Amino acid sequence: MKKALALLIPAVLLAGCGNDDSAAANTTRVTILGTIKGEIAPQFEDAMTAYNASQDKYELVSLPIDGNAYERMTALYASNNAPTIMVMGQEAQELKDKLMDFSQSELIENAYPGTYEVVKDGERVLGLPITVESFGFIYNKAVLDQAVGGQFDPASINTQAELATLFDQISALENVDAVSVSPMDWSLGAHFSNVLFANQGSDLGSNLEALEAIKAGEISLQKSDVYNGWVDTFDLMKKHNKSKRSPLAPTYDESAMALASGEVGLWFQGNWAYTMLNELNAEGEFGILPVPVSNDESFAGNNAISVGVPMYFTIDSAQSTEAERAGAQDFLNWLFTSEAGTDAYVNQMNFIPVYDNIEQQPADELSQAILAKMKAGETLNWVNMYYPGDAFPSMGASMQKYLGGVIDRTALAGEFEKYWTSK
Repeated sequence: MKKALALLIPAVLLAGCGNDDSAAANTTRVTILGTIKGEIAPQFEDAMTAYNASQDKYELVSLPIDGNAYERMTALYASNNAPTIMVMGQEAQELKDKLMDFSQSELIENAYPGTYEVVKDGERVLGLPITVESFGFIYNKAVLDQAVGGQFDPASINTQAELATLFDQISALENVDAVSVSPMDWSLGAHFSNVLFANQGSDLGSNLEALEAIKAGEISLQKSDVYNGWVDTFDLMKKHNKSKRSPLAPTYDESAMALASGEVGLWFQGNWAYTMLNELNAEGEFGILPVPVSNDESFAGNNAISVGVPMYFTIDSAQSTEAERAGAQDFLNWLFTSEAGTDAYVNQMNFIPVYDNIEQQPADELSQAILAKMKAGETLNWVNMYYPGDAFPSMGASMQKYLGGVIDRTALAGEFEKYWTSK
């Protein structure tokens, strides 16, 4: 997922409620504000259109956002114009008193266990999980097959030494670079930092305990083997980065084009990029690799990819009418239970289902690779979903400085520790 809250569905500006048309007067207008990924915005707009055409009781419309979505939400609340549906992550906890409880919803009963813990408030459930996503090294199979001189085996990469060898093999190809490193703060500060914090223990509890210990100044990152191994891996990425001469310059779209065209073999990114990659290279095959942080092949994190629920549908309960809440639930039920809705969800938006009533699965090889890792239990927690709202911009800015050669690893650790001990 593009993790930035500013990446939004292109807004459809429609007329307000004061419409003289008699049919429109009998239609409840349900507004949606959120960040259903920019990569699948057209597909989501198509789903909205299909839903509106399927019934005449509700009209689902999207609201525009200029800038940060959370700021837009709070501004709309302040003006007594809250959207009916909002897409949120951990910020749902900050608005928990304004959100509807889904604990008795049949959709929550269908949701896989563990997919909505982030949005629980006691017995209340503040939102519906939308999908699971994963990030790691997305790779172009054709490039890697050529680099290794045969069929590339993704299971062969579970140490830093093996990753370094693969980087060298790709770099030896003519006009091909090993990896593209995206410099966006959400990629570095939320996703790549997750590899550091999710390797601090064997489960979510120990991951969060480690964060608390860092906050308390009880863990020194500079003296941490995991931290130094994590930076060693990032140093490998910097060394083989396609844009190492201007590492802060490449855009998301440029990196996607580089991977799809075979100009690079790997890109640290997530499966939300698949729709764009497939549009750029419909014949291409793409997979995902872990990010190893040591040369110990038995270290669980070296074999695991980060998997988690990035976002949730929430419904306002503070300013919406009963009819608007009914319409919001009707749309979500359509999306997650109807034949047309689930087809759009799985086959058009390429979401990996998190509901056991949805039998369809994405057919692409990238989603299948993620599902195989999930079934094998080779996953890392999304600790980044438990970060404070300003964590990824802060750590992302520090990592951008490190990527650009402005600070060294000691200073990077210091900036991370300064951030966390201030919380």
